[in-house]
Amino acid sequence: MKTIDTHKGIIAWFARNHVAANLLMLVIVLTGIISALTIRTQITPDLEADRITIDIPFPGASPGEVESGVITRLEEAIRDIEGIDLMRTYSRKGMGSMRLNIESDADLQVVMDDVKMAVDRISSFPGSIEKPIIYRAQPQVGAINVQVYGDLDERSMKAFTEKIREEILSLPSITKAEMRGSRPYEIAIELKEEKLRQYGLSLNEVARAVQRSSLDLPAGIIQSESGDILLRTEGLAYNKNDFERIVLVSESDGTRLTLGDIANVSDGFVEQQFHSLFNGKPSIGITVYAVSDQNQIDISKDVQQYVKKRKDRLPDGINLEAWADSTAYLSGTMGMMVSNMLTGVLLVLIVLGVFLRLQLAFWVMLGMPIAFLGAFALLPLVGGSINMISLFGFILVLGIVVDDAIIIGESVQSTTEKLGPGIDNVIIGAKRVATPATFGVLTTIMTFIPLLLVPGTFGALPEAIGVVVILCLLFSIIESKLILPAHLASMAPIVIDRTKPVSRWHRFQSKFAAALKSFIYNRYQPLLEKAIKQRYITVAIFVAMLVLAIGFVMGPYVRTVFFPNMNSDYLRAQLEMVDGASTELTTRVIKEVSESLTDYNQSLPEDEQFLVNFAAYTSNKTGMVMVEMKKNGELKKNPEKIASEWRAKIGEIAGTKKLEISGSEKSHGNDSDVEFKLVGQNEEELNRAAQALEQALKGYVGVYDIENSDKGTTPEINLQIKPSAEALGLSLRDLADQVRAAFYGVEAQRIQRGREEVKVMVRYPKSDRESRGNLDSMYIRTESGDEVPFGSVAEMEERMSPSLIARTWGKRSVHISANVEQTIIEPGIVVKEIVNGDFSQQLELEFPGVRLELGGASQEQAELQTRMLYTSLLALFGIYALMAIPLKSYLQPLIIMGVIPFGMIGAMIGHLIVGIDFSALSLCGIVALAGVVVNDSIIMVDFVNKSVEEGDPIADAAIKAGTERFRAIMLTSLTTFFGLLPILLETSFSAQMVIPMAVSLGFGILFATVITLILIPCLYIILDDLNNVRWNFWAAKPSH
Repeated sequence: MKTIDTHKGIIAWFARNHVAANLLMLVIVLTGIISALTIRTQITPDLEADRITIDIPFPGASPGEVESGVITRLEEAIRDIEGIDLMRTYSRKGMGSMRLNIESDADLQVVMDDVKMAVDRISSFPGSIEKPIIYRAQPQVGAINVQVYGDLDERSMKAFTEKIREEILSLPSITKAEMRGSRPYEIAIELKEEKLRQYGLSLNEVARAVQRSSLDLPAGIIQSESGDILLRTEGLAYNKNDFERIVLVSESDGTRLTLGDIANVSDGFVEQQFHSLFNGKPSIGITVYAVSDQNQIDISKDVQQYVKKRKDRLPDGINLEAWADSTAYLSGTMGMMVSNMLTGVLLVLIVLGVFLRLQLAFWVMLGMPIAFLGAFALLPLVGGSINMISLFGFILVLGIVVDDAIIIGESVQSTTEKLGPGIDNVIIGAKRVATPATFGVLTTIMTFIPLLLVPGTFGALPEAIGVVVILCLLFSIIESKLILPAHLASMAPIVIDRTKPVSRWHRFQSKFAAALKSFIYNRYQPLLEKAIKQRYITVAIFVAMLVLAIGFVMGPYVRTVFFPNMNSDYLRAQLEMVDGASTELTTRVIKEVSESLTDYNQSLPEDEQFLVNFAAYTSNKTGMVMVEMKKNGELKKNPEKIASEWRAKIGEIAGTKKLEISGSEKSHGNDSDVEFKLVGQNEEELNRAAQALEQALKGYVGVYDIENSDKGTTPEINLQIKPSAEALGLSLRDLADQVRAAFYGVEAQRIQRGREEVKVMVRYPKSDRESRGNLDSMYIRTESGDEVPFGSVAEMEERMSPSLIARTWGKRSVHISANVEQTIIEPGIVVKEIVNGDFSQQLELEFPGVRLELGGASQEQAELQTRMLYTSLLALFGIYALMAIPLKSYLQPLIIMGVIPFGMIGAMIGHLIVGIDFSALSLCGIVALAGVVVNDSIIMVDFVNKSVEEGDPIADAAIKAGTERFRAIMLTSLTTFFGLLPILLETSFSAQMVIPMAVSLGFGILFATVITLILIPCLYIILDDLNNVRWNFWAAKPSH
């Protein structure tokens, strides 16, 4: 037997130096507490994709013009930049957009810089485009909304709301507040064709006159003896009166023609039909954001206090309301998670107290807060925050974090029971299992590393869990090896005083210990002996169980919903009308949707009513209704159920192209649950294939909100110049510029008023640009100043143009997306059947030039599964390496890893028992499970190795390992399971998304523990049998 030196090594040094151990503990605790009080708090991690967006406004241009003039040039410039995973472009009326998905291993900032330089180098853009906007979407969380509503005209309402916004921005905790539900200001200078002809002017000449007169310029410096005097001119027009005084023509006799003489100048809003209502009244809102690491709770408190005080100083007819307070949901969710955590802590403490001496249980349990506070200390340094998902990470690691402390503590207790109390025996007990315990924790860390590498938007969720668990486990190693031995060394030995009565708890502990000992030696040991004796039959039985379980699990009993929805406190209805729908129709439909909401709410029993506030917005042919519901704990129905019933109550509304209603947020960060891309060069074939796919999706029950990016067509008039016009010196560009000036307008200048930039537009009056007849009556100016009728120099061709042109890597594409009622059908089944089923064959036969690809959440799921497969294989190799090193064997780690498949089967059976769907977090839980279930096996195999080294027969060593490590193995498994038990039993809607991972770990560990106690000793002996066969074979082989 090896002698353990109790005076060498870091464990011995800290065990003998209580001051160092306690100071180390104090530093961890204090830094953790400070960090916990200041760390950023949010509902969920930032669901942020590595995506760069380029928006290029092209005012007045059709989608075809945007495609040819902007998008094709942009694609050529960006195509060869390294690090781009996917390039998609969209051409809409007046706007060209590009979305770049960046490869997960690329440096986003480097790609961003390359994109900016590539765009800057493009010199062939049309002259009328505005400056390209290149950005990466930064996480901005709406902390709270403030609504101004009442009976005011739009201008007064906006002015008052701007004042409220400025007051909110002056609050110390707030840096960003944006107005919502208001139109931008615009100064419109409108001139009739008759007036322009009367004075021999054109719209472009009027715009140039405004530019010449409305400006502020520096005029130099007078350098006098008394000092410098600055010279400047101030003539910038700011309002209607200023612009009306601008001089257009000055005659020699002193007469002047001003803008106000011939033009109607209006200082109003952009020509966009817009309506905004709050609880049925005209309104403008302010959204207050938490930017970067700002604390949502602090922002919400400041705004609530401001609104409460400001309500006392409001003008008549104006109301002010703070609503959509995300921190109320955050506080409720945090309270629920913390409650589950404390319950888990209590259960773990009870389990420890049952199995271990109370004083020992306390010191072991102390490792939990130390590890947690250590994680808090480092969490901000790795970009972490406190949110529902990271709190779940703490719950997840509750029972795991004390595993190595349990192993050390249980070994110390066993050693001191045999050899007596004393610091030397404490060090012996700790050192005996320190190596396998440490490597056991490292294997667990290894399997949580893949959670940090999950790609896509969804990756933020498992990453938040993985970071917390890894930090906790690292600090658990520090606590169990450096702090715990010092505390155990200070424990007083148990002195049994027969004269004093024994407490109830000690009597219970004694009875439980006796019962456990009886079970181990009278039940478990005989069973283990029989299993070892019939080891090949035992292994065959377990393999048969594994095959049956796999078949059972692979059947239709466990549903797979890879990206579960995250419940919200809000309902959202998104409306889009058909092309050509009037603004009045859009407003009427939004009112119908809003009324159906209030009717539905009132039709429910009082305790089931959910409505608190709602806001409705319309803009041209789109609209939105945002609904604030009661807090999650007060709701009687699932938000998705409420959304579904509201959708059913609305029914079909004529003239709507899309009406989406949702009561949850997508965990994958995309708008839809399934998405397909059809790519091809033939536009007609592409559109017909898209219609066929749309019909195929409509055949699935539970698939709704099907959207086709080919949004139909809009009427277009194509202008061509006549040969006679060229003889007059007119070019096609001259024609296009003058028509654009008349019907869209000439942007004379932009002025800054407060925080808003205001456009100054020169154009025809609205009544002169509403029909084709207005185009026919227009006059075109030639280079010589002559005026000719439009019809004499131009031809018109009427045709239909697509309202949206989508491209993928430079090829025309159509995106078909849909949402899925996950309780009815699994999104994965829809995707699988579309890709491999009848539609795929139809596509190949009828549309050979069209290619089907996955997009959005469907593509993200495929990429995630592939990445998880590779990272899981690497994690398994890491586990193997971490076990091979301390065991000094190539084959023994394979025996230990034999329990992993059984743990996975236990996880799947757990999903069946609990009755929940298998999700991406379930998969993450199974990956993490692999590192947890091998820990007990490492301890057992290490114990067998040491017993064999001490001279015990291998069968006796295996049985001895099982009986002597039974308590430690059961204890580590039960603490893990009971730490997760509260969240497993949680019924609140907000916890449903994280429960699958808890089920994977909890049930997987229970199942694998039973396997460990029987199967591992049998496999160990079988390995020895194989070694003996190999040695006998080589011994029997004749030598030459």
